[in-house]
Amino acid sequence: MADLAGGPAALADAALRALAEGDERLAGHLAEMAALAAPDDPGVHRVRAEVFAARAAGELSLMAKGVFTWAAAESRKRS
Repeated sequence: MADLAGGPAALADAALRALAEGDERLAGHLAEMAALAAPDDPGVHRVRAEVFAARAAGELSLMAKGVFTWAAAESRKRS
């Protein structure tokens, strides 16, 4: 999927655009695909951390908040 999109960085850029447009769900999918395609790329992980922190902040569900907070923290460790 990353190759079709132009690479992990292109997916990460698309995730930031989706986040800016208010589509946090799409942003999460794109950021996750970028991180899976480039697990050692600090830039991709900075985007993933930003996206999942935003998702956590907007959630009402405690379980969802926990999952998104964990994902953001994991990417912060790699960025």
